Amino acid sequence: MFEEQMGCRSCAATADGRFTIKGSEARYAPDRTFDTHHIALDLKLDLDKKTLSGTCTTTLEAMAEKADRMVFDAVGFKGVSVTREGRATEFKYDGKKITVVFDPPVARGRRVDVAIHYRVTKPPLGLYFVGPDRFYPNKPVQVWTQGEDEYSRYWFPSHDAPQDRTTTEMRVRVPRGFTAVSNGRLVRKSAMGRDTLFHWKQDIPHATYLVTLAVGEFSEIKDRWRGKPVLYYVPKGREEDARRAFGKTPKMMEFFSQRIGVPYAYPKYAQVAAVDFIFGGMENTSATTQTALTLHDERAHLDFSSDPLVAHELAHQWFGDLLTCRDWSHAWLNESFATYFEALFTEFDKGADEFAVELRQNAEAYFDEDKDHYRRPIVTKVYKQPSDLFDRHLYEKGSLVLHMIRGQLGDKDFWKSIGTYVRSHRGRVVETRHLMDAIEATTGKNFSRFFDQWVFGAGHPEFHVRYWWDARRKEAVVRLRQTQNTNGETALFHLPVTFAFRSRSAEKRFTETVSKKAHLFRFKLAAEPDLVLFDPDHWILKKVDFPKTQSLWTRQLTDDPHVLGRADAAKALGKIGSPAVVDVLGKALLKEKNWHVQGEMAQALGQIRTPAAGHELLRAHSVVEHPKARRAILYALGEFREESVRDRLLETFEKEKSYFAFNQAVRALARHGDPSVLPVIENALNRDSWNDVTRSGALEALTALKPVDLVARLKKHSAYGVPETRRLTAIRCLVQVGSGREDVQTHLIGLLNDPSLLVQMAAVRGLSQIGDERAAPALEKLAKGDRDGRLLRSAQEAAEKLKKGIEEEPKKPANRK
Repeated sequence: MFEEQMGCRSCAATADGRFTIKGSEARYAPDRTFDTHHIALDLKLDLDKKTLSGTCTTTLEAMAEKADRMVFDAVGFKGVSVTREGRATEFKYDGKKITVVFDPPVARGRRVDVAIHYRVTKPPLGLYFVGPDRFYPNKPVQVWTQGEDEYSRYWFPSHDAPQDRTTTEMRVRVPRGFTAVSNGRLVRKSAMGRDTLFHWKQDIPHATYLVTLAVGEFSEIKDRWRGKPVLYYVPKGREEDARRAFGKTPKMMEFFSQRIGVPYAYPKYAQVAAVDFIFGGMENTSATTQTALTLHDERAHLDFSSDPLVAHELAHQWFGDLLTCRDWSHAWLNESFATYFEALFTEFDKGADEFAVELRQNAEAYFDEDKDHYRRPIVTKVYKQPSDLFDRHLYEKGSLVLHMIRGQLGDKDFWKSIGTYVRSHRGRVVETRHLMDAIEATTGKNFSRFFDQWVFGAGHPEFHVRYWWDARRKEAVVRLRQTQNTNGETALFHLPVTFAFRSRSAEKRFTETVSKKAHLFRFKLAAEPDLVLFDPDHWILKKVDFPKTQSLWTRQLTDDPHVLGRADAAKALGKIGSPAVVDVLGKALLKEKNWHVQGEMAQALGQIRTPAAGHELLRAHSVVEHPKARRAILYALGEFREESVRDRLLETFEKEKSYFAFNQAVRALARHGDPSVLPVIENALNRDSWNDVTRSGALEALTALKPVDLVARLKKHSAYGVPETRRLTAIRCLVQVGSGREDVQTHLIGLLNDPSLLVQMAAVRGLSQIGDERAAPALEKLAKGDRDGRLLRSAQEAAEKLKKGIEEEPKKPANRK
């Protein structure tokens, strides 16, 4: 799913004040008196009472010279008793930690078994009971756990920190007809009266946050990879959807095993589709939990894929499970790797263009967070709770940092370094220095400067590039400046950059080292180039300001071999907007093979918004087939108010094959503002679809049309009892129209207490965007207690933002007479 820095790196950069919310401080891996060798869980589930009861027997080995106590993380347990070697032993329990006292102390190296007997009933975190109620009568009964970051302590006692790796086993009794899935191999399945006993054993040590239990009335779909079982557990009736979602898993296992050079290590790989899961997926060792929302039908499969999610969680079986960050400050060694490896599978499976587009999307996600939220080093010890770190810096930025390492090393040395890193540390905890050491040991290259800039430092380079042709000297002249604000967290970057020049199909490339604020480069060429590119292979995470002439952008649009170069050209030409540009974009859109570039061309034409641009979009609408490109074309057509556009949309929207293209067509009609399209929206609101996407799209269209009863209808669709995906859409739409409306704010405040975590988080975001300080007390209340770390942080940030707005409100000048 979602540092210990060395030496002076710990103070080289700190996160900006926006990241370090109140309560943040430097955090380190906790001390240990004992090492955990084995955890044996003997559990029974009472689904009606939403209770788990049982015994956790932990084998410990003393690390201290005279270890006189062991502290177990255990929150909200009832009926606690403790035995050692079968006899009652002294302990203290304060509701959060069980302290077992050893008298006499245990000598270093000696092992002891401690059994803790306990029960938990509907804990607030870690263990989730899902089932029907009067609002959702058809919801299946399931139980699933979520241990990351430090939530296993809510359902079994342990040293709940990633540094402690242990073997585990679980014996769990569930009602007959239910299946229980856990880590490792299935030792035994047997009947016990009205129950079934499942005994799972994990023989390779792993972190406690990766221990899992998932229970439900599942269909089991069996696949294989190199003789190992590959299993998919899904609600009954969703078997075909599961094959669409998870079917490439064996191909991914083979790809990762070959490229990393270390085969998948565990005896089986299972994926469980969990209803109401609070993340996309969770990489529990050998038994990943996936959101059931990723199961999808044939129509959704046209332009939706579960492959990125499946690849991400599978990659964690190496990066996060087989190798685990020593403490959360180094969590990028889990998440950045998984994010990059999901893109690497895209490259392998779908080609270089799709890979490049995925990385561009990663960059945009990071840039948005960096600009609108905060900037921080990827590795930082300063945070309030571990979940604070699981952000776009940790996932997307880190993936691009790994891509730059690959670019500087080259493919051969990159993969050799990754293999060295994994082989040297498999089954162990890791810090960032271990990756640096593996690169140096493999290639002889010292990447300390790189890591100081990109991992222990914050930000990214922002380049101001200017080019001109010196005809007398026959030289291409490039003035390059780094324009990012430099301070304690972001410095001038030192890195190699490449320039490419092409004329008459002949290309010359030059690589230079950028290390100063400003450089002037001169490159000898045979003739003036008609294609000029900076970082032509798009290796560098950067922002670039590089104005070019219309002719240079036009040549780049048609002749740049890199998909991102053509996309950038389309965007730039859209800002020029001349009649000649419209003609170029229209012709190029029909010839272009990549959907992302087609989408940028369509967006550019929509931005130009002349009748000729509309005509080109209508031509493309008749020809272009890729559903993702069609979505962009339909969105762009929504910018036009001509009757010909409206008539075309009314004539063709029902023929869209994709759910998402259909939705975009309905939204485009609504954006015309014509009340006569209301029946179209009403019809869409009555259609069943995968994850309710058609009704959700209709709500967005309704919001664009703004009928008089809009707010009342959105409130109704955001209420408990409506499918969650539609509720989230309704909340977003309410926020769009809620500014200054007290009834919308009151409704959102009410949703802060909703049973759905995702609805609560959406309500927090909405209140923050509306910006009314009267919501601050409710948000402050939500920012306390045993809640998901994401909710705690978002509520605290929103409350502080609203209060800050009051404090910074300008004072009115005194009246002067």
